Amino acid sequence: MSDEYEDPMSDNNTSRDDGDDGPAFSLDADPSGILEADLRKLQSERDTLFEQLARVQADFRNAQKRLEADKQQAIQFANSKLITSLLPVIDNFERALAADPAKADAGSLLKGLQIVYDQLMTQFRSQNIEPIAPEAGTPFDPNLHQAIMQQPTDKYDQPTVTQLLQKGYQLHGRVLRPAQVAVSKLS
Repeated sequence: MSDEYEDPMSDNNTSRDDGDDGPAFSLDADPSGILEADLRKLQSERDTLFEQLARVQADFRNAQKRLEADKQQAIQFANSKLITSLLPVIDNFERALAADPAKADAGSLLKGLQIVYDQLMTQFRSQNIEPIAPEAGTPFDPNLHQAIMQQPTDKYDQPTVTQLLQKGYQLHGRVLRPAQVAVSKLS
């Protein structure tokens, strides 16, 4: 063991082995040079981060544009499945209209129209379109029915459908068109 005392602040103590990897300052080093080096390093890091930010922002804008284009295309072609399913119905209407009226009797024309109507309703059901057709005696529901007229009656004590004037339709439970009905009126 040495009796010599080393002053940690002396100029002779230039070695640094205390496990700290931080910057070693020397009294001989130019502080402005160290600050300039640190400044350049920080500016370089800042520039790199700004470039990364610009790339991320550009990617985000491009993703937004792609999503908007996809959305517009989905809206534009949203009804294509329904329209495609209705094309055979239109074909059958065209065949019926092309029939020679001199050779066709009213009964067979009505039967053909019923077949085309049934085909249309089948396609509607396959697209989750359901008719709203309340029968007489059904309580009036303003969410599903549109009152077109009132009919005086003592038969009902609350507003009730007395007659269906025109069917309504709903898609997935949302009313596309309410059923037009006549409603009871207390006399």
